[in-house]
Amino acid sequence: MAENEFLHAKELTVKRTYTATLPPTQHQEIGKFVLKSEYATGEWANAIAATLDYGTTGSAHGTAATASFDMTLPNQAFPSGEYQALYLGINPQASSTWGAGAVNPVSFMKMEVWGTTGEFLDKGYVLDIRGVGAAAAGHIFDTIGSTTPTHELRIKIDGVNYFIMLQATQ
Repeated sequence: MAENEFLHAKELTVKRTYTATLPPTQHQEIGKFVLKSEYATGEWANAIAATLDYGTTGSAHGTAATASFDMTLPNQAFPSGEYQALYLGINPQASSTWGAGAVNPVSFMKMEVWGTTGEFLDKGYVLDIRGVGAAAAGHIFDTIGSTTPTHELRIKIDGVNYFIMLQATQ
């Protein structure tokens, strides 16, 4: 760092500890960001935006992520509830309609690569799933029990619809 430059680190930690069981109808949110508009927003509209920028000479020593979501599960038999490290929801209203194709797609997630993409296109992954163990019947990472798919999930890659084939039985 040059003389008279200062390194500023800003951190926001919000912690809430519950010391008693709360009623099932009570909702807990440690932080909430709401962007509400009754008018058309600009090209981008995000309730939360985060950037991790290494610039020209920065790099990660270990794992780096723009957002990290970790959940520590109860150290007991789960008495109730559902557990997800990330929940994504879409709430179409009674009069919600949208055009077909690329007019205005609606999806749970959008993944996009921009900039100088060659290295990523050659060596990158859409998903990097770890810790699921070797493929085995009945496991989360399963072996193929049948070669006949019974269902499909629609995905879009560069504006083209593709289908991930699924089967209902093992």
